[in-house]
Amino acid sequence: MSKAVQDTIQALFASQGKTQPVDFEWRLACRHGRPFMLLPVDPKVARTGLNLYLAQRWQAKIWRRSLPWMFRTPLAGFFEPIRFQADASAEIIQFMARQVDIAAECVFPAAIKISEIGSSSRLVLLLCDESGRPACVIKAGLNPNGRMATDKEADFLAQLPAGKLGGVRLTGRISTPTLSAFSMDYFPGASPHDDAGLEHLFHDWLNPDEVILLESLPVWHGLSAAVGASHLKAWRQINLALAGKTIHTTLYHGDFTPWNVRVVSSRNLQAFDWERGDRHGIPGWDWFHFTVQTAILARRHSVERAAAEVEELIHSMRFKKYAAAAGIAGIVEPLLLAYLLNHVWVTKPSEGCRKTAALFDLLAAHWLKKPPIPAVAALPAPVEPCPAVSWVAAGRQLAFAARQWRDLFWEPSLNFRLQASWRKEFQAHWFILLITIFLLAVIATAQFYTTLHLTFLPFYVFTCALLAWKAGRRLGALLAAVAAVVAPLVVAARDVDFRVPEVVLWNATMRFIILQMCVLFVDRIHKQRQIVHHRPAGDSQPVKLSENWAVVLASATFLAIIGVLDYITNPHLIFLPLYLFPCMMLKLVSNLRWGITAALIATAIATWVECLTNQINYHLTEIFAWNFSMRLSVCLLVLFLLHRIRKENILFRNRKLNLN
Repeated sequence: MSKAVQDTIQALFASQGKTQPVDFEWRLACRHGRPFMLLPVDPKVARTGLNLYLAQRWQAKIWRRSLPWMFRTPLAGFFEPIRFQADASAEIIQFMARQVDIAAECVFPAAIKISEIGSSSRLVLLLCDESGRPACVIKAGLNPNGRMATDKEADFLAQLPAGKLGGVRLTGRISTPTLSAFSMDYFPGASPHDDAGLEHLFHDWLNPDEVILLESLPVWHGLSAAVGASHLKAWRQINLALAGKTIHTTLYHGDFTPWNVRVVSSRNLQAFDWERGDRHGIPGWDWFHFTVQTAILARRHSVERAAAEVEELIHSMRFKKYAAAAGIAGIVEPLLLAYLLNHVWVTKPSEGCRKTAALFDLLAAHWLKKPPIPAVAALPAPVEPCPAVSWVAAGRQLAFAARQWRDLFWEPSLNFRLQASWRKEFQAHWFILLITIFLLAVIATAQFYTTLHLTFLPFYVFTCALLAWKAGRRLGALLAAVAAVVAPLVVAARDVDFRVPEVVLWNATMRFIILQMCVLFVDRIHKQRQIVHHRPAGDSQPVKLSENWAVVLASATFLAIIGVLDYITNPHLIFLPLYLFPCMMLKLVSNLRWGITAALIATAIATWVECLTNQINYHLTEIFAWNFSMRLSVCLLVLFLLHRIRKENILFRNRKLNLN
């Protein structure tokens, strides 16, 4: 490894001799076993040099923060030292000195990010001024491929229209027999966490006076020639949908991702790495790329979650306004599918290509009239067959169930949504808020004047769900939090046995869980009505219960444990959410019928345990029937909400668990 890095450094600082020696010393930091960064040995300078690296994953962020600290400890010995004696008269040294306006022999050791070693060797250098602050960034290509890419980017930046938001200003350029390089000012800021404010940039990049036939663009011809046989059928459908469509072209970055963007504010940002730039690009593709590649590469989302991020984007008001301005309002979906094909067949990235192809297959099956032939690249890696009844199969079934459960509560986060203030929400929905507060008061009063052992939870659920449907989740969640506390306090006000703090707190927590789940599910269904308009017929790809025997066994065991805990603990404690979880799990991995069956069993167990543990013998009275029906109605409501979510949410489009 040292030899390859030394050769790269030798090519960078090549000179005729060493009339004015300048000593440089770095420590080599690797990533995935490959050279990644050369950091100066001084921990303070190394911390500054790490500004070249905009870490995205939490592991990378920890690694980035730890490096300067490690350089101060004996752990620094784990990083290979790289020493080199350059010549102050070397052209690259002179170029570096001019960019920061200091003498060549006083140039600080630059932090160097190694983009590649081999066929396309490219380096990124961060230079500091005399005070040690980052001042300039230099990109250099060393071999023919690297020099070609560097020259192409520099040529593009030289032609970049002045005043464009996010544009890079070229401050210098050099070409020697061994390298090509250009410089630009260092720009502070962090990489964006989502696409907040990026709509200003994409609107600014549009060419409003240039209307052109989409299929006449060179990039479209290149894509048409590159699409492989596995996607030709889908490509013909996309081409047919976009035939004769005109668009406003846009300034196109080509690799617009968080790690290539630094943001101070929505009006003060800069994009880097314009190797794939195009002054007459296709609108929307950079925005699609930002969403898709952030989901796949940075956040490691599943294909289904990436699809949910995409649907959230294209149905947002921010994107719809942009699509109208760009002239793509009616062709967003086929245009997005075309972007995915371009990324798979033209860009051909070294990482994430398989998931991008799988995302295309999922969205194309969801959006096009007929599903495409799956791409070979999108197929999962072959796994060894395993018996249906084995520890391996059980692990896969439980992992599948856990993933379904997580997806139920996960929400897209890459599309920024401006949240209205509480004051504005109250002003907009004061009437329905007053109605639901009045209903809550009526229910609490009825509960206070009736038998203590009657449950009124479905009425509280209905009230909170109504507000969530009409006014949104925030107000619904607020009312749910209030309702969760009201019921235990009403009961405690009537009977001293219910005034134990542990009982009040536990019962409020249990009610809070159920009410918040219902508010969340109702709000999600309400949003899906605005997003989903390609609804699959029926319950897509239902899974047989026999194929999830491990989940059935785990659910039954969990239900039995809850029943025992309910029996041996204080009879005034409620366990309804815990009884409900196994029913939800069976619905998630199978179908509604099995979920309802589990709900009947769980409700019967909960009500029977209540009869056995309470001192009042009312199991043959109307109280038993009332509480059984109330619990069952809550369980059924949650299950039907899950059924609706699963039917319409692209997160649950793929249901079949592959055990082979």
